[in-house]
Parts: sequence; structure tokens; C-alpha cells
Amino acid sequence: RATPRGRQSAAGSDSPRTSQVPGVAPLAARIRRGCSMDAYDVVLRWSARAASLPLPGASDRVAVPAWALLIAFAVQVAFVIVIWVLKRRVQNLYDQLDQSAEDAVALSELFTSELEHVKTQLSQSQEDSEGLDQMLGSIFKGGLPGLLEMQSRDYWCVKTMHVVYTDQDDKQKEWSQSGYHVNCFVPGGARNIEVTFSVVGGAECKQVDRSQKHFPYVYDETGSRVPEKFVYERCPGHVRYEIRGPSLGAFISHVTEVHPTAEQPKGTETAEQQ
Repeated sequence: RATPRGRQSAAGSDSPRTSQVPGVAPLAARIRRGCSMDAYDVVLRWSARAASLPLPGASDRVAVPAWALLIAFAVQVAFVIVIWVLKRRVQNLYDQLDQSAEDAVALSELFTSELEHVKTQLSQSQEDSEGLDQMLGSIFKGGLPGLLEMQSRDYWCVKTMHVVYTDQDDKQKEWSQSGYHVNCFVPGGARNIEVTFSVVGGAECKQVDRSQKHFPYVYDETGSRVPEKFVYERCPGHVRYEIRGPSLGAFISHVTEVHPTAEQPKGTETAEQQ
């Protein structure tokens, strides 16, 4: 056990340290009065250790746990990732808007072209319907239309078929077309139909005797060759004319009525195959 002098010396030596911490000096005085020297030494050591700890607001560095740093780093990374994802999303939206605008322009052009095509088809259908109405009208008034067909059996020259008739309105109509295979549709109710043939850049076709093998020409009383002409009082069904020969000597070699009717052509020809 220490003497009172020793206590005083010890208290005097430790008083500066205990006085640095608020509340420690009164506690040490109370303990010094009623405690032993060993307890007093423990209090002094605890006071000195408390005086050595950094106080809040001091300039000393504060130790931060590693898990707190990891959490802060993870939050920053997550924030950067979110910003990058939002930026990519906005860029994708801009790209989709641009693509939508291009698609709208292309679709508009497609619709425009399709509308033009539909208009063309409608106009063509209207013309066809008008032609069909005329044909049906002619059928109801005068009967079925007729077909006059010219077929070239060779290619020496280009032949032409001429058709003249009077329609059911008492108007004379003329039609002609050149080629190697020509068709002429005569409206129903037509009458006084005349069919002749010629060669482009050549002479008109002359009548021949189709009953003989070498097709000799037919001459009139004056010794001139007779022009080939087929005349029908009414519209025939379907007549096919086969033509051959050069430009100055073309002639009709065969005449075939595919759908015979009661009407026969006037003159030296009949509607049967010759």
C-alpha cells in the first residue's frame, strides 16, 4: 500500500492527463478518496487511454470499413451502367423513328403506284365493259358477232385484209389490218359485208380457181384477171382465209367456214372449204 505522500505524488504526476478529458478528474478524485491504490491506478490508465483516442471533429483520419468502400464503388458502377443503358435506349428510339419515317415514305410510294395501277385497271375495265355493252347490244339487236380470220401460208410479203360493212345503225364502216395472222370481229347485225385482200407495197389479190391443183387465175370477158372479193349479206360466223404468194401474185388458196351459217358469200365462192 502506498503512503499518502506517494499518492499525492502519483496524483500530482497524473493530474495533467486526467484533466485533459472532461469528467475524468472529478471521477478520479472520488475514487482517490474511497478506493485503494490499485483501483486508482486502473482509473488513471483508463483515463490516459481515453485521452489518447481521437475526438469527433479532430483533424486525425477516420478509418472507413472496406465493405463501405465496396458498396460505394458498386453504387457508382451501377449508376454508370444505368446511364449507359438509358443512352443506348434513346439511341435505339431515334433509329426506330428514322426507320419508321423511311418505311412511311416507301409505303406511301408503294400505295401511290398501286393506286395508279388500280386506276389504270379500272379505266381499262370501263373500256372493256363499254365494248362488252356494245357487243351485247349488237347481239340482242342483230345476233352474234362474226370473226374473219386471215392466215398467211408463207412469209414472202406482208398481207392486208380489208373489211367494209354496214352496221345496224345504217353507217358504213371500214376496217383494215396488215400482218401474217389478222383477225377482224364484225359486230352482230352487220350487213353488206365485203372482204378483200392486198399486199403491202404490192398489188391486190386476184381470184384463182381453188378447185384445181396449180390455182390458175380467173379471167373476165375482157381477159383481165378478176380481183378477189367475198360478199356477205349478213354477218358470218367464223371464216378463215389462207393467203400465199409474192407481192405481185398473192392469192387466196383456201377458204374455210369454221362455224357454218345459212349465209353464203355471193359470187363464185362458197363458204365451204375450197
